[in-house]
Amino acid sequence: MVGTIKRWIVGRPLKTKEDLHVRIGVLKGMAVMTPDALSSVAYATDQMEDILAGLIIATSTHAYVTNVLGFSMLGTSIIVGLAFLLFFAYRNIIRRYPLGGGAYAIGINDLGKYWGLSAASTLIVGYTLTVAVSVAAGVDAIAPVIPFIAHHKLLFNIILTLLIMIVNLRGTGESASVFVPFTYVFIGCIILLGVSAVIKGLLHPTIIELPTYAGMHAVQGMGMFLFLKMFANGCSALTGIEAVSNSVPVFREPSAKRAQRLLLTLVITLSLLFFIVSSVAMVHGLRYNPDVPLINQESMLIFGTHGIGYIMTVIISISTMCILTIAANTAFTGCPALWSSMARDGFMPRWVLHKGTRLVYSNGIVFLTFISLVLTICFDAQVDRLMPLYGVSVFYTFTISQLGMVVRVLKERKTKWLLSAIGSATGVVLTGGACLIFGITRFRDGAWLVFICVPAMILAFSRIQKHYMQLRQDLKYDLTRPMQPRKESITIVPIASINKSSVSALEYAVANFRNVIAVTVIADDSEEKCRQRTDKIEAEWEKLNSGIRLVVLHSQYRAVGKRLQRFIEFELQTYPPENITVVIPQFITKRWWHKLLHNKTGNILMAWLVINKHIKVMTVPYHLER
Repeated sequence: MVGTIKRWIVGRPLKTKEDLHVRIGVLKGMAVMTPDALSSVAYATDQMEDILAGLIIATSTHAYVTNVLGFSMLGTSIIVGLAFLLFFAYRNIIRRYPLGGGAYAIGINDLGKYWGLSAASTLIVGYTLTVAVSVAAGVDAIAPVIPFIAHHKLLFNIILTLLIMIVNLRGTGESASVFVPFTYVFIGCIILLGVSAVIKGLLHPTIIELPTYAGMHAVQGMGMFLFLKMFANGCSALTGIEAVSNSVPVFREPSAKRAQRLLLTLVITLSLLFFIVSSVAMVHGLRYNPDVPLINQESMLIFGTHGIGYIMTVIISISTMCILTIAANTAFTGCPALWSSMARDGFMPRWVLHKGTRLVYSNGIVFLTFISLVLTICFDAQVDRLMPLYGVSVFYTFTISQLGMVVRVLKERKTKWLLSAIGSATGVVLTGGACLIFGITRFRDGAWLVFICVPAMILAFSRIQKHYMQLRQDLKYDLTRPMQPRKESITIVPIASINKSSVSALEYAVANFRNVIAVTVIADDSEEKCRQRTDKIEAEWEKLNSGIRLVVLHSQYRAVGKRLQRFIEFELQTYPPENITVVIPQFITKRWWHKLLHNKTGNILMAWLVINKHIKVMTVPYHLER
């Protein structure tokens, strides 16, 4: 039944050779890899104008409002330039590391182990926050239009996260097919918004107020630090760009070239949409409102709130909610792929390395969902509370990528190496500055968690690798030493009574081992009852005529498991641990609730042996029919 439900939810299992058929191209890649970056235009300008809100309140004229918002447009221009610098950096990373890994791969190979692990740690923080932030921002986008959602935000966050998880468990190709319409509808809506704003501006030029340099200079209070803080907030528009370099193998061949083509398409589209949102807000003097995102304000202003205009506003709100929500899909693609790369190097558990029945890293997807839901619940699904953690982790990753490229270019010094080094170094300064500003200005708002989590994760990854290295060393067999069968050995079969289950275990032990003994523990309220039970089992054992020696033990403290453990400890004085085998009878009940009605002595004994001893342990199951 479990298999049927699983097949119904995630689909039929796929063969390994079908992997080539589930890979994606640029068209579907836009739906799988880019929603995180594209969706950030829905809140990046808001984040910049959040910093400007204090200056806007302090100004007394509408002209000053427009001039102050001019700073957000200046920040947008710089961020777009930085996006193209990141494009050149990640294009080279894709070419050099076609198996994926992104900043982690370049950190490990070009900067050193701990640089790579720090990049991986911040990437993981960024991905988990991508799920939490994206879904929360998506619910916030639609909440002003649908009041019921506004009153149950946390519940809808949890439901949407689980739905995205299920879609991703069905496979990369299938999730791409589901999300393609939402991605392109959102792009179309923002472009339509920009075109309509231009047309409305041409028809009614008096409503447009462009800022001037003199006016921007005259605004008091905009110092360099405040501008840099605004710039750092606006850099949230760049989140998700690194996802393409992390997941190169999901593309059809030639996968590296397709990934590079998608990256260029993403940067151009992102820049266009970001310019549209920021410019419309600036020329119309729209201000930051924590309850109504700028895109909603712009659609209400351009299309109106009645008739067809209201329908267009609702469509844009819904498309914004959808792109913000499916932005989490980027993390579900990138993070499990990153974990798989790390597991290949020994830094993550092996269970995240291999793909599941639908040729996706299903264990990683489920694990990512769990972490993201914990964050969502802890931070009450509030974007402003999650963003400080998000910003520091994302821009530290960018910084490591750019720094790694600087080191590699300086080592190789190929054609035009100086120009490449200058471009990457500029990227290091800008992204590193954004990371530093985020860390300082939002430290008390929650960014301090990153400074605790990242070192802890680096330590954990190092310990995992150390364990695997030790395991490999401990299990390595000296092939110059011939294998020799062990002669002196003993097989112990603990039984509670003579029944079908215990006899089945005894028959198995006799058929496969020599020197088999059966052990039973008698524990009762009085010595008389113990004698009666002993006589009974010895009489039944005589009739069984098994040829196996029966050892009867008495437990004065009525602790059956402890008495068996003491007996095994005694045998360890005669035989080495590797020469002792314990065969435990186990009957399997037909219904789940029947398990609650029986002692778990065998399970407890098995757990004790596995954890504390080097003894070989096996169980012989006997299935009950009723």
